[in-house]
Amino acid sequence: MHVLRLRAKCSTFAAQKLKKLSINLLNFTIMKKISSLILTIVLSLSAAFAQTPGRVYLIGDATAGGWSLDDATLMVTESAGIYEWVGDLSDGELKFVIQHSWMPSYGPSTNGDALTLGTINLTKREQELPDNDNKFIVTAGRYSLHIDLTTATPQLTVEDGTGKEDKGVAVVYPEIIYAVGTATAAGWTIENVIPLSETAFNSGIFKAQLSLKTGELKFLKQPDWGAAYGATVANAPVQGEGEYNIASIDDSNDLKFAVSLSNETTYYVTVNAVTSKMTLSLHDTPTGLNSIKSNVDQTIIYDMQGRMMKAEKSELPTGVYIMHSNAGVQKVIIR
Repeated sequence: MHVLRLRAKCSTFAAQKLKKLSINLLNFTIMKKISSLILTIVLSLSAAFAQTPGRVYLIGDATAGGWSLDDATLMVTESAGIYEWVGDLSDGELKFVIQHSWMPSYGPSTNGDALTLGTINLTKREQELPDNDNKFIVTAGRYSLHIDLTTATPQLTVEDGTGKEDKGVAVVYPEIIYAVGTATAAGWTIENVIPLSETAFNSGIFKAQLSLKTGELKFLKQPDWGAAYGATVANAPVQGEGEYNIASIDDSNDLKFAVSLSNETTYYVTVNAVTSKMTLSLHDTPTGLNSIKSNVDQTIIYDMQGRMMKAEKSELPTGVYIMHSNAGVQKVIIR
């Protein structure tokens, strides 16, 4: 009798343990699925964040700059992937670009869609194809535009801008400028130009550490020949630490600095397009590269056109890139 009772108790105990184990396994499976889902969402958001461009421009005959890429209207970058603009638009057409180039571009899913109040899904186009240049049709008025490129589907929110102050950028500076010349390691090879990143959105102030030697020096406004920052007179001497006047130049007035140094030296170089000054210093300043580094909490990689790319070098195609991280700004070549 005692043996039967003992067997019954053992059987009940085993059943309870088995039930508890099954519940724990079920909870573990559910939590594993939830964790996997959360990880997928986080990775998706991280990927979206890592690829957002630094800038977005309005372009079209509905804007003051018309269809000129050089005069495209720059929105305010509020944070990575978030852009805003408030102002007046004319009757005409409108789309969005992320650099002084026709592609990539953002617009409606169908060409000729009206720009209406509310939230509109944007379609991104990577290349020009027949009949794919979709633009909004704009009715003249005052608008408030908000673009969010951090979501899976890019979105444009359009509101009535009546009574709201203008929000935009009057003077547009480059995101990145490029040191070139025989005074630098780049020489006159366009593929080797050395990037100086802006210190803040459209600040017009660019900084980097550069190794300089005797030779010529200027700073391209794009990774190609043409518009640049150079000297105010031909062969303006640069002989070490100090402040030097700069000016906007081009191929017609290609005024370069003449650097003269006894030894190759590494300087903190600041190009301030607002005050038209270039500063060379052996030591960083409180507003210099170190303070910029402290504000960067992730690695951000740009291509040579200034477009923000994926955060992992392993995911990049062959090419030349600019990496901005806590370690500073450096050029990366993927072969």
